[in-house]
Formats: sequence, C-alpha cells, structure tokens
Amino acid sequence: MTSAYSPEANLSETERYVLGSLNQAWPSASTMTPDVIESEDNGRNPALFVDTVQTLSDNGMILYEAFLTGAASGPRFLDTMITARGKAALQSTDIDA
Repeated sequence: MTSAYSPEANLSETERYVLGSLNQAWPSASTMTPDVIESEDNGRNPALFVDTVQTLSDNGMILYEAFLTGAASGPRFLDTMITARGKAALQSTDIDA
C-alpha cells in the first residue's frame, strides 16, 4: 500500500485507469466493479481492485458512498467520484508522459 500522495506522485497504471474512468464520468458518480481494471495483464482481480480503490480513497483522490460485496456480485463501490486532488494527480501524469 502506498503512503499519502501528492498530486505529482507517480500513479500505477491501475490507479491511472481508475482515475481516468472516473474523470470521464465526472461530474456524475459511478459504480465501480473489478471490470474497470480488467486487462490481459491482470485479468479480473477483485483483491487488486479493492486495494486500488481503497488506496485512492485513503489518499483523497476519490470518494465513494458505500462498499458492497457478495458471492454472486463481487465487490462494488457505489457512487464513486474523482476529487480535485485526483484530477490534479491524473493531470500531472499526463504532463509527464
């Protein structure tokens, strides 16, 4: 787990993908599921998804209303939104790229 981010911090590819997805949906809230980070490299990894979303939330880059999980549905974060800090971090990675 990563410690507190500054907006200039290096984000992982997964964190950039989550922030990018939320940035595209902004100003609307989204329900986030592991499908959001599904790729050929990591497959559908619920533990990685939960860790990524929780780390971004702990560092003030996203907000969510509720975390739900179930055997049939898997983990879901309801009403998830990117924050100004998350937008700044995402923009700083675009500038560096």
